[in-house]
Amino acid sequence: MVGFFHLIRFRLSLAVTFSALTGYLINGQVQYHSAFLVIFGVFMLATGASALNQISEKMPDAQMQRTRLRPLPLNKILIPAALIISLVHLCTGLIILSFTGFVAPLLGLVNIILYNLIYTRLKKITALAVIPGAAVGAVPPLIGYFASGGTALQSGILLFSGFMFLWQLPHFWIIIMKYRNDYERAGFKTFPANITERQIKNLIFLWVFFTTTFLLLLGIKDLVFGKQVLALLIPANIVFIIFFYRMLYRSSEQTDLKSAFIMINSFGLLVMLLFIVNAFL
Repeated sequence: MVGFFHLIRFRLSLAVTFSALTGYLINGQVQYHSAFLVIFGVFMLATGASALNQISEKMPDAQMQRTRLRPLPLNKILIPAALIISLVHLCTGLIILSFTGFVAPLLGLVNIILYNLIYTRLKKITALAVIPGAAVGAVPPLIGYFASGGTALQSGILLFSGFMFLWQLPHFWIIIMKYRNDYERAGFKTFPANITERQIKNLIFLWVFFTTTFLLLLGIKDLVFGKQVLALLIPANIVFIIFFYRMLYRSSEQTDLKSAFIMINSFGLLVMLLFIVNAFL
C-alpha cells in the first residue's frame, strides 16, 4: 500500500487537486455536485499522470539518490501493474470531468500530454524543460474554472493561473540546485556548468520577488482582491520575502535549501487560500 501511495504521489496529487478547486471557487458559482466531480476527476488525473511519469523514468529514478527508493526501481510494483493503475486513473479522471462539460477533460488531456510527452522527454534535452513543466501547474486551475461553468476568462483566474505558472519555476530550480549532481548522473539537463550557485540563488530570489510583486500589482490594478484580502496578502508577502531571502542566502546547507523549498510551497498554499477567501467576500 505504501508503494501505491508513492507511485501516485499522493500529497503532490492533493496539491494539484487543491489548485483546481481554487480555480473552481474563483468563479464564485459553487455547486457541490460539480465541485465533487472536479476534486475527484483532477485527483485521478494527477495520480494517473504521476504513475505514467514514473514508468517512463524508472531507469533514471534508479540512478538518483532522491528517487531510487520509489516503488518501480525497487520492483515493489511491476511496470505492467503500474501501467494498469495509470490508465485506469487517467481514463476515470477524464470520464468524470466530462460530466462538467467538454473543456475541462480537454484541458486535462492536454496536461497529460504536456507532462508526460513533452516535459518528461525534454528533461534530458534541455534545462528549459522547466517551462512546459511549469505550464503543467497552471492548467489545473483552468480545469476547475471551466468545470464550474466559467466561460470568458476573468482577471481572477488569469492572475491565479499566471501566478501558478511563474511560481513553479523557482520550485523546480531549488530542486535542481539541491540535487544537481543526482540529476546530471541520471542524464538530465541542469544549469550550465559556468553558472555558479550564487548566480542560481540570485535568479531564484529575483524571480520570486518579481512573481509576488506581479501578484500584488495586477491584483490591485484589476481589482481582483478585496481590501480584507489585501490587508493579509501585503504583510504576508513582505514577511515571506524577508525570510525567504535570509533562508536562501544563509548557507549552502541542504537543510536551508529544503527550508526555502518549504517556504515557497507554503506561500503558494497561502495564496490559494486567499483566492478562495476573496471569492466568498
